[in-house]
Amino acid sequence: MWRPQVYDLVAHYEPRSDFSLTHSIRAAVKELGREYRGSTLMTGAHAGTPVIHTDMRGISIGTRLEISRLAIREKDRQPLVAEVFRMFQEAAERGIASGPIDRMTVKFPNAERKPDARQPIHDAYEEVFDSPCCFQRMQDPHTLRLGRAVVHQALLHHLREDGPYHSDHQPRVERVHSELGRRPGRYEGYQYFVEPIFTPGKYPEVVFHYSGDEPSRIIEVTMRQKSEEELQFMKPETMRTDPSRFVSLMDYDQGARRFGRLWVMQEGLLRRLDREWLPLIYLFMDDDLNPMLDVSFTWEELYERQRLSPYVPRTQRLSSTFLDICIERLSERFLVLQEGGRFRLQSVFNDVQHVTFYELGHYDKRLG
Repeated sequence: MWRPQVYDLVAHYEPRSDFSLTHSIRAAVKELGREYRGSTLMTGAHAGTPVIHTDMRGISIGTRLEISRLAIREKDRQPLVAEVFRMFQEAAERGIASGPIDRMTVKFPNAERKPDARQPIHDAYEEVFDSPCCFQRMQDPHTLRLGRAVVHQALLHHLREDGPYHSDHQPRVERVHSELGRRPGRYEGYQYFVEPIFTPGKYPEVVFHYSGDEPSRIIEVTMRQKSEEELQFMKPETMRTDPSRFVSLMDYDQGARRFGRLWVMQEGLLRRLDREWLPLIYLFMDDDLNPMLDVSFTWEELYERQRLSPYVPRTQRLSSTFLDICIERLSERFLVLQEGGRFRLQSVFNDVQHVTFYELGHYDKRLG
C-alpha cells in the first residue's frame, strides 16, 4: 500500500562575486512560487513555498533555493517534482539566483533504500533536463545528490583489470592533462579526448585525439615534446557520428586509477567504496578471478582464504578485525550478503558498474 510522500528538494546555484540577494529578488522568488502552483498543504523541512538562502564561497555569493513537495497520490509524484525542477531552471534563467544550477539534492526518509520513491525523481530529471539521471549517496542515508554518471566498466573488470581502462595508461593520460593545464592559452579552442581500443582478452590501447576547426601543428609538436604523446586531429562531425568511441581525458583518468576513492553504481544509485575493503571481494573469486556467486563461506573459511590471499596486504592477512570491517562495510553497500552464519556475493554483483559521478553543472566541464 502506498503512502503520501514528501520530497525536500534543494538547488544550489553557481556563485558570483557581484551578486546580492536584494528585497526584489526575494519578492521574485515568492512570485515564482505562486506561478508554480503556490503552496502545498503540508509541513515539510522547507515548507511548500520556495525559500532562497545565500552561501558565501570565498569572495563570491551562491544561492540555494529550497522547497518541499507533498504527493498525496502516487501518480502525482513525477509531475510535482518536474514542476519544481522547472522552477529551479526558471530561477536561473531569470537571474533570480546567483547563476546557473550547480547541483541539486533531494531528501526523504530512507532514500537510498527506496527505489520506487526515487523513480519519479529520475523520470522528472530526465524530462526537464534532457539528461540521464542517477543518485549519489551522501553521508546522510536520507539525502541524495542528483546528477549524471559516466560508466567506465563493470566493477568486475576493474578488479581484474581486463577491461578498456588500464592503469598502465593512467600516467600517460595524466601527463597530457597536466600539460593542457600548464599552458591553457596555447591549447584553448580545442577539445581533447581518448579513444580506448579494446578487444576482450587482449591488452587495451589508447589513442589521443584533439578536435576543433582545423589541425594545429603547434599543439601536435608541443604535446609530443612535453608529454611524449602523439595527438591526432579529429573533425568534430566525425566524433559526433560515433561519440561512444571516445571518452574525455578526465573520465579515462578516473576510470584507470588504482588509488583514491571508488564509486560503484547499482540500480542508478552510487555508493563509495574504500579500496582497502576490496580484498574481501577477491576472497569470493576462484583462481581465475571469476566471482563464485553461488558459493557461500563461513567466517572461518573467509579468514583462511584471507590468510593465503595475495590480494590482501601482507600486514592484514592475519587480522580478524580487518576481515570484520570489510564484511561490515561491503554488506552496508549491498555487495556482500549475510545469510545466517554464511556470506556470499550479491547475485547481481556482475551488474555493478564502476563509474564517475558528475553533478548537473559539472558534466560538460570535464570536456574543457
